[in-house]
Amino acid sequence: MSDYHQPGYGPPAGGPQQPYGTPQQGWPGAAPGGYGYPGTPQPGYGPQPPAPSSGPAMWSHLGALLTVTAGTMMCCGLGAFLGWVYPLSLRGNERHKHDPYIRHHTTQAVNYGITQAIMAALGMVLYFASALIFAAAATPEQRNSSGLAVPLLTVIVIFGAYALSGVVCAVIGTVKATRGELWTYPRLIAWPLSKG
Repeated sequence: MSDYHQPGYGPPAGGPQQPYGTPQQGWPGAAPGGYGYPGTPQPGYGPQPPAPSSGPAMWSHLGALLTVTAGTMMCCGLGAFLGWVYPLSLRGNERHKHDPYIRHHTTQAVNYGITQAIMAALGMVLYFASALIFAAAATPEQRNSSGLAVPLLTVIVIFGAYALSGVVCAVIGTVKATRGELWTYPRLIAWPLSKG
């Protein structure tokens, strides 16, 4: 039998051409479960699952991020302690209470905001404690030198790097929520204090 008489190739020259596979048969070479395979939802072929509500999910991460960063810059550091407020209000909203996708992302953002608040408080305590300990234990010559700068700069660098990694993770969470994907913060950045 020649190649022209195999299914999907159509008749030899001169007759009407048949399509090379159909959505019901599956396209040759397609991966199982991919486009064109039987049982796989096709565009325009039957009901599609509803798309996740990406707007509120995205704003939960973005709201926490903006509160922590912009709120900290504008309100003397107060924003670092309030990053959990906006995602918590979204999660408690009556329209979003029963949407598991929004609840997942808002819970992640709440945990991010709470963790950032705890770390901001810890950073402040370490900053002022190192200054007080240095002032109490240092000799008059050491107080007049730049010896205090070393412990204070160490605390600033450590917590600055932590805050920057938190910003990067919040941006990743925002992008993932926009794309309709589930995502969980690393445990170091968002302790799982609140459960969805």
